[in-house]
Amino acid sequence: MSTCQSNPAASMTVSLREMRMVFERLLQVTRIESGLVPSLRDCALYSAALGLGGFARLPATLDTLGKADPHALSIDGLTIDCGHQHAWLAADAIIDVATESLRTGGEGIVTVRNAADIGELRVVEALAQRFGLKATVKIDAAAATIAVAPATNPMEIALLDTIRRDGVAVDAAHWWTLYHRSAEALAPDSYLSRRHAGPIIVEADGKVIGRQDEDETDFSLLLADAPGIGSAAGNN
Repeated sequence: MSTCQSNPAASMTVSLREMRMVFERLLQVTRIESGLVPSLRDCALYSAALGLGGFARLPATLDTLGKADPHALSIDGLTIDCGHQHAWLAADAIIDVATESLRTGGEGIVTVRNAADIGELRVVEALAQRFGLKATVKIDAAAATIAVAPATNPMEIALLDTIRRDGVAVDAAHWWTLYHRSAEALAPDSYLSRRHAGPIIVEADGKVIGRQDEDETDFSLLLADAPGIGSAAGNN
């Protein structure tokens, strides 16, 4: 069930669950390498929550990511060269390098160069919070400096809780465009797709695979349009 809430001003509030689901599907539609999907999904989430490119720029960002080469990134000490790839692709590496520098040297400062859409590096401020860290991102035209330090105030690491509690406001037209595009990641509804939906598989003869318990599930909907099966079931 959708947890989106609309209002008369053509805007709506979208829940954390809805955003994660839709953003993840959009990344799958874009054919992003599967190992990158969780990180990029969270970058999209925080871009929206922090008022960066967010929802409105996401289609353009997805086009950029779809053509990206993650292997173009390089790390030299405390400097990360993005190789003109999108800033989101460097987000996890930035946190890893900065955190290790903080742990071993007492100062977690990283320089990032040659990042496309460099302003999106601010998502690192949110991503660092899951480690109990406060990240400060300073950006100029050519490079960015990211410094991480242990958070001293609980409010400095509370963004995810705020999103979970309040959701994120979005223009309704933008949201529904993204939502419908994300549906391209789903298999078309059919007799075969319904048999393989969820944690179980229903064989053509009605045998259920993947569940041990007994219940009163009515499988007639699964068989409704199966050639030669639905009509036979209706004659019993």
